[in-house]
Amino acid sequence: MGALTGPFNRPHHIYRTEGLGGLLGRVYRLLVRRCFEYSTYYLYAKPVPRAEGLSEAQSTAGADGIMPRLVSSNEEVDELEAEGFEFRSHVPNARERLDQGAVATCVFVGNQLAHIGWVAFDQRALDSLNEPPYKVDFANREAVGTGAWTSPRHRGKGLGEHGASLFHMVARDNGIEVRRYAMRKGNIPSIKVQERVSDPCGEGRYFRVLWWKSWRERPLPPERR
Repeated sequence: MGALTGPFNRPHHIYRTEGLGGLLGRVYRLLVRRCFEYSTYYLYAKPVPRAEGLSEAQSTAGADGIMPRLVSSNEEVDELEAEGFEFRSHVPNARERLDQGAVATCVFVGNQLAHIGWVAFDQRALDSLNEPPYKVDFANREAVGTGAWTSPRHRGKGLGEHGASLFHMVARDNGIEVRRYAMRKGNIPSIKVQERVSDPCGEGRYFRVLWWKSWRERPLPPERR
């Protein structure tokens, strides 16, 4: 939930992709959130589709240098980087997340990491992803798919479809039936995309002052979904 956490978050990369204003804005939000944070979220629960209903994105892998790739360990990252692919230089917190069991759904264009998302199959992995503490029934075939981000240079190329196909594949392989995730209400562009495919099932409120934290969530009535 921090302003500088997540993929592609080093200052020089933010400056190059978002300019000085974007960098200063993120620094300001990070400093404010060190002391205080109040955020509201929409909560989602989506069934994992069967294989026959999936996008054909995976079948087009290789076109235009696109290569989807699951990364589930730091050893795999070492192998990728030995082959010339970029990873840790863009995702500095990846080592800790992978060590805690999180899985990265990556899409490379050439040797550049152009899209990434994260999957958590248990609470330890979810805790490493810096998500709000929404409820997930991991014992009942639920998992979290979150943190999707595409480099501004490669937006509009459908890379999110490749990432979604990777999530569906790894979810089915692990017997997952429901994907859960949260989306900050102020993230209007992403919410508009979600409105085309899924309605929220609940909402959550996160409040923190220094080290004191509070999280509350409630289901949404059908008429508000």
